[in-house]
Amino acid sequence: MTDPLAALARNKLVCTGVSLDCETPAAPISMPATEAAFDVLVTEYYKLFRETLRSDVAFLRSVESPKAVAVFDGMISKLRHAKQHNDEAAKKFYISWTAARPWEVAAKSLWDALVSALSELGRVSSRVRRDAKLKKAWQDSVATDTESIFEAVSQDLCVSFHGGFKKKLLHNINLKRQRLGLEADVRAEVVQFCVQEIVAAQSPTLPVPHDQILDRLGLLGHRDARAALLVAHSLSAATKLTGADFLERVEEMWRLGTS
Repeated sequence: MTDPLAALARNKLVCTGVSLDCETPAAPISMPATEAAFDVLVTEYYKLFRETLRSDVAFLRSVESPKAVAVFDGMISKLRHAKQHNDEAAKKFYISWTAARPWEVAAKSLWDALVSALSELGRVSSRVRRDAKLKKAWQDSVATDTESIFEAVSQDLCVSFHGGFKKKLLHNINLKRQRLGLEADVRAEVVQFCVQEIVAAQSPTLPVPHDQILDRLGLLGHRDARAALLVAHSLSAATKLTGADFLERVEEMWRLGTS
């Protein structure tokens, strides 16, 4: 059988000068006959499609989102989350999707869905290769790797994150990145997303309840309430003020900034 990643890999290299750093998983010679073996296959395909190929899939879907790609993306996400997360909707999907067929048949259906999705992405990548504007957009996308930008911004802000929490922040950033249009300055936008997530993660606990701050400023229920709390968080991070002294300084900063 033709490698369903071949066209995608070839076109990415031609368009961006960067190779596709993965191989197509081999079709199981002996299809999984147990639930546990099927779940291993789900994990393998999930990591390939939603982690290793994540940025390329997101870019190509911004150009065109074929039904086969959307179907497989939703399917593999639910099958994975059914076992990895406390997701009742995903659990119901897993049961309904696997209940009426032997594990070998379910595994073959999953493989066929993966091949269809990758083949469609290969087709879209060929379209990109023929369009100078889209080709440049893919180059820009590849040149702005989220994790590299995240590390650079972290160094600028003198912070570091590791393990699951870092993955969570990168996940949030990539969700925002996927919504960017083809005309966006991807690197500049991703830098801002990184700053937003890092600053939010580093925001200290306010030394007084938020409603006391807003009441002091006359901003309870006002559209500027969020901006005022950002000022309060900045002050909390930079000083050790508490109580009335903190409220007075927040008011000074707010009045000065909005005068």
